[in-house]
Amino acid sequence: MTNWQNKDITILGFGRSGISTAKYLVERHANVTLSESSAKTEARDKEASQLEALGIKVEFGGHSVKAIDEAALIVTSPGVAPSAEVIQRALKAGREVVCDIELAFRETQTPMIAITGTNGKSTTTALISFILEKAGFKAPACGNFGIPILTQIQKPNDFLVVEMSSYQLFYTTNLAPQVAIWLNLTADHIEWHGSLAEYTKAKQKLFEKQSADQFAVLNLDDPVVAQFNSQGAVKARLIANSSMSELKEYKDAAFVRNGLLVLRMDGHEENICAINELKIIGKHNIENALAAISAAAAVGLSALETARHLKEFEALEHRLEFVATINGVSFYNDSKATNTDSAIKALESFPREKVVLIAGGRDKGTSLSEFVLSVRKYASAVILIGEAKERFEKALRDGGVENVYPVDSMEAAVQLGKELKAGPVLLSPACASFDMFKDFEDRGRVFKDIVRTRL
Repeated sequence: MTNWQNKDITILGFGRSGISTAKYLVERHANVTLSESSAKTEARDKEASQLEALGIKVEFGGHSVKAIDEAALIVTSPGVAPSAEVIQRALKAGREVVCDIELAFRETQTPMIAITGTNGKSTTTALISFILEKAGFKAPACGNFGIPILTQIQKPNDFLVVEMSSYQLFYTTNLAPQVAIWLNLTADHIEWHGSLAEYTKAKQKLFEKQSADQFAVLNLDDPVVAQFNSQGAVKARLIANSSMSELKEYKDAAFVRNGLLVLRMDGHEENICAINELKIIGKHNIENALAAISAAAAVGLSALETARHLKEFEALEHRLEFVATINGVSFYNDSKATNTDSAIKALESFPREKVVLIAGGRDKGTSLSEFVLSVRKYASAVILIGEAKERFEKALRDGGVENVYPVDSMEAAVQLGKELKAGPVLLSPACASFDMFKDFEDRGRVFKDIVRTRL
């Protein structure tokens, strides 16, 4: 661990990770400044006073020259883009800028299991943590999902199961997790990174510093991940994953055969469980389960114990979460689907009956061509809400989707879904939530509350 005594450290961002980082460092006698670009609010004032009582300097409404130019280290919120003026100022001043996960990696010897991907990160993180903790390990889910990682590194944990966004990966330099997992990659967060190539490059950083005695878990069904593997950039021991191939050329793999999840390690195969024994639905959750099986194998858990706990795991809130059935109509909350790829995966999870899809929100401006094709195949009707509804309606109608219903509120969408009686009602918005809601959690809980008032 670093000696932080009297070192000037600046934390950018008055969010959950920033506050936990500030507390961690001030407890180690660093001179900590917590710097926030937005103005102080009444809600923040009380918390800021509590932090100042701990010896943390808090500034709002911009970043002072002293906070940037004189810091020995800057720990940034992952929401601050590299193009932001404050980051450019810091780099010009020769300051090192990292995220809290990079800092945690430098501060702890606890092995990390790190998960990234455009979609499925949270479920896979929670699933791995669940399996390991049920097996008797202390393995909290943290990072981008769960609890801030710096609250955990002084505890007697066996593993840290860390969800990592591309934003966080961008701000890493030394990170080398014991197990690194890449689930998939589709176009997202392009505005933050500047290009799809830079977004991809950020994901690849998860594997750059790994060594041969560590593990890399790659979903080879994803073309971007498969291409990365083919480039020979993986130094760690590879556990290949596929729901479509038995991966016979790999001695270490997790795959699907005849409806069974199968693990192969050093060429020895064991059946884990049947797909229909899982409580999580959809092809994407099969991929998530394969990743979890691989991670469990990498840390030495037996196939029997992995299977026992895998079959117990239930869907997370806002991720294909069953809400209720009203007059024969089932409602599912998939508010976490903030991009079209996530919504497509949700639609594909209902292969036996077409759904009434509720979509829309703040438009990310990505192509809707594949989304429209998926809607035509899996949806009987689409109810549209939010800022994106006009573009989505035009794309859907141009693509041959006839039953499209723009409405003005979530309440109207739920009511119409109930009245149509055209299949299960699935909230999978394919958009951000910020036009009508605080975040995707708020959107999902509003949806569930409205559904339950109709029971």
